[in-house]
Amino acid sequence: MSRRFVPVDRRILERKIQDRYYAGHIDTHDALNLFDELIQVAGPSSVRAINCLLTVVGRDCPALGVSLFNRVARAKVPPHNITYGILVDCCCRAGRLDLGHAAMGHVIKLGFAAEAIVNFSHLLKAICAEKKTSYAMDIVLRIMPEFNCIPNIFSYSILFKGLCNEKRSQEALELIHIMAEDGGSCQPNVVSYSTVLDGLLKEGEAGKAYSLFCVMLQGGISPNVVTCTSIISGMCKVHAMDKAEEVLQQMTDRRILPDVATYTSLIHGYYSLGQCKEVDRVFKEMTRNGVQPDVVTYNIQMDYLCKSGRCAEARKIFDSMISLGQKPDVTIYNILLHGYAMERSFHDMNCIIELMDDNGIAPDHYVYNILISACAKEEMVDEVMHIFTKMRQQGLNPEVANYGAVVNLLSKIGRMDDAMSQFNQMITEGLAPDIIVFTPLISGFCSCGKWEKVDELFSEMLDRGICPDTVFFNTVMDHLCKNGRVIEAQDVFDLMVHMGVKPDVRNHVTLMHGYFADGKMDEMRKLLENMCSIGLKPDVVTYSILIDSYSKNGRIDDALVVFREMLDGVKPSIITFNIMIGVLLKGSRKEEAKDLFDGIWAKGLVPDVVTYSLMIQKLIEEGSLQESDDLFLSMEKNGCTANSHMLNAIVRSLLQKGEIPRAGTYLSKIDERRFTFEASTASLLAALASGGKGQEYKELLPEKYHYFLEQG
Repeated sequence: MSRRFVPVDRRILERKIQDRYYAGHIDTHDALNLFDELIQVAGPSSVRAINCLLTVVGRDCPALGVSLFNRVARAKVPPHNITYGILVDCCCRAGRLDLGHAAMGHVIKLGFAAEAIVNFSHLLKAICAEKKTSYAMDIVLRIMPEFNCIPNIFSYSILFKGLCNEKRSQEALELIHIMAEDGGSCQPNVVSYSTVLDGLLKEGEAGKAYSLFCVMLQGGISPNVVTCTSIISGMCKVHAMDKAEEVLQQMTDRRILPDVATYTSLIHGYYSLGQCKEVDRVFKEMTRNGVQPDVVTYNIQMDYLCKSGRCAEARKIFDSMISLGQKPDVTIYNILLHGYAMERSFHDMNCIIELMDDNGIAPDHYVYNILISACAKEEMVDEVMHIFTKMRQQGLNPEVANYGAVVNLLSKIGRMDDAMSQFNQMITEGLAPDIIVFTPLISGFCSCGKWEKVDELFSEMLDRGICPDTVFFNTVMDHLCKNGRVIEAQDVFDLMVHMGVKPDVRNHVTLMHGYFADGKMDEMRKLLENMCSIGLKPDVVTYSILIDSYSKNGRIDDALVVFREMLDGVKPSIITFNIMIGVLLKGSRKEEAKDLFDGIWAKGLVPDVVTYSLMIQKLIEEGSLQESDDLFLSMEKNGCTANSHMLNAIVRSLLQKGEIPRAGTYLSKIDERRFTFEASTASLLAALASGGKGQEYKELLPEKYHYFLEQG
């Protein structure tokens, strides 16, 4: 009998296995039974059928696939390169990269390396999955060529994906450029470019992604809808809508049909910029191209409208969505609820809840938290507690966020016993309070002056492993400062530093306010220096507090020093200029005040009504009446319109100087603009008549004001 003779039964079994495999009619259970049957009679020709069975088993149970391979080896059936490829894949997916390397060693030893591109691919995927892409690059760029196994586009695609997953998209970009410039047989394709583009976008490199997209087009690689949508989405996120539109035009030119994801990205981009007309245009284009908005599109549109206070429009979209057969999800209901909550429209909120119930969508914890928070803002305690009870009736036990909203409300209105009752109930139900629950609770006890309870709750926080944050510390410090206990507030500040919580600008400002109330200017200055020493940049508010404090304590030169220090590193506000100008004018330092006034424009600011009012009243006080009139005209010419308070103040200043005709001019302006004639101005005008010149003054003032002179 010839050694080449294959028994008929074995041949039939092999053919049966292969036919069923290619028809997709073998599951794992069948494969195991067929393997047991075949392995007992297997010969060299059985390797193809065995490969089919190993593939099926390895797909679902890679570890079992490795075990079956060992049985193949013991049966002395010579494995093919494909068999080793299946083995490498099974080893890697079973989490045994070491066995995968060993299998590749056998492939190389048996001389299969040149044909082992698939085997290497399995290994490369596993190596990249373990974030060892540098090693994978070494295999592709050095080891594979050494064994005459030329990497193909799939090998490089695995590298691109691995690099991008490790946030090394810049290296992926360099590699794809090298491939393209090399001009070899393995050129990047649309998948390669798309992978690198996606990686760049995820790392915030929108500019580089767009440039690569252009390179791709110049290289004759036609993008698909996924690639185009990805780059459009990236451009929209950075508000580069012109570039997004250019990509959309490329799609039109290449007859690539935009899908709903493409249009949704554009809609989101234009909405985020508030360009509603462009949104309407995109919607019309969608309709023309037969693309139906999906739930995500409606979510974006309604979210924008609700946040813009346009819930009525959002509701129309919601209704049209239903009429078109789209089924709203709980997210859309939440968007509407949140919008109505912002508008304090409780009737509409209740209607939405009823609609959810009618459509079989049960309110979740987030829905109830919107309701609780909305009622809490209005201090509707009974309604909040009713909602809390209703949650339980619906089978929902309140979560930490729900309890937090209730505790916050009760603490805010001083019902601390009730707040503690809810806090204890929360713990009884096995929920762990977090910093968001402790902060309002402790703040409430601070407001009541129950500092022992504050200490008790603070200790409980620490025992629970909750680290206080800057907001928590600031809450306690603020209460202490407002109660005149700035030394204790400083102790809390020091404790914060000791616990490793880095103070922020707000903490320093709170303490500065406390020291200001105590008149401790030097301590305020030390706080400013402390901010700089720990790398915190004082803002304009911080400097303004210190400047105002020095000014009110008569230390004008110190205020000027701080003001100039601020100008060196922080852009001031016009309020800060007003404080400093007012102080200088009050201290009879008009020239310095005028220099500051003239320097406002150089800092990119524009004087406001307060600034002009300060300067004009000082000029009137000094008798520089023409100069004051000129400044008033200049003010209005520069687009700064006088308000009622300013005009009344100017009239009073002129009356005090005895400048009745000029006062009459400004009184006419008050009438023309229908401003209020303030009581203090009327009183001063009436007082002038007591000097016996009422009749004389009547001729110099508008008729409307003669009454005050007559009643003087």
